[in-house]
Amino acid sequence: MRNPTRVITTVALLAALAICPAGSATDTPTSGSLSTEATTSATTLATSISPAPVPGKWQNFWIDRVKLFISENAALEKDKRYIVFLGDSLTQGFKLQNFFSDLPVLNRGISSDGVCDFPEGRNLYRGVTRRMKECVYDCRPSHLVFLIGTNDVGVSSVPLDYWHGAYKYVIQQTRAKFPDVKIILVTCPPCGAPYAKRETLNPRIVEWNKVIRAYAEKEGFPLIDLHALLADKDGQLPPNLTSDGLHFNQAGYERWADAVRPMLTGGENSAAARK
Repeated sequence: MRNPTRVITTVALLAALAICPAGSATDTPTSGSLSTEATTSATTLATSISPAPVPGKWQNFWIDRVKLFISENAALEKDKRYIVFLGDSLTQGFKLQNFFSDLPVLNRGISSDGVCDFPEGRNLYRGVTRRMKECVYDCRPSHLVFLIGTNDVGVSSVPLDYWHGAYKYVIQQTRAKFPDVKIILVTCPPCGAPYAKRETLNPRIVEWNKVIRAYAEKEGFPLIDLHALLADKDGQLPPNLTSDGLHFNQAGYERWADAVRPMLTGGENSAAARK
């Protein structure tokens, strides 16, 4: 997950709800050499957005992760469905095999990523919407466990509706291709010290989670209220569950694993995960 202080920038406010260009979600690298496909993607996207240069280190990291996913997908059993965990660094850091060695789980998290690009389209290598093929479609999901948003809502100048539009797009496209997929939504956890000192971060996370809860209830999706499971009496991520105030330690991941396992094995609905 990106350090929130690094992503605060002046971002153009949207006059109306908009997400990444409709075609961009599938204009991500598909197979073979990612560098070639990424160039094609950039050319396609250039007709609708004009990204500003971004640090090469982040581009390379994002590309390398997607290349890894392409390689892993090529080795998947063709007649098998998989449980996909999709998100940012909280997902990337989830050592799924340690918790779900008996289940066909795939980790599709990328550190510092968000649900989509920023409004002004400054980064071709950002967003779940730009890696749907590699991280969802080619994984043939039976389940999709979706946790995203902290790196997005940390940009306080961007309305939450902007991110929510892209969030819904991810879900809608997944359901369109896999009508029987079980989608499990996860609320964003709170932040602890030192990040909790930022006046807007945890309150924005709370507001974002309200949107996610309402969407889950409206659409009938199972929900893991990770915020409620982890927050202390002050609404922060307590030191015993985090390595740095932002990311989980072993104990934090154990809480998440315990909450999601029943949903993956058919043993429980979302009610218990909300406690």
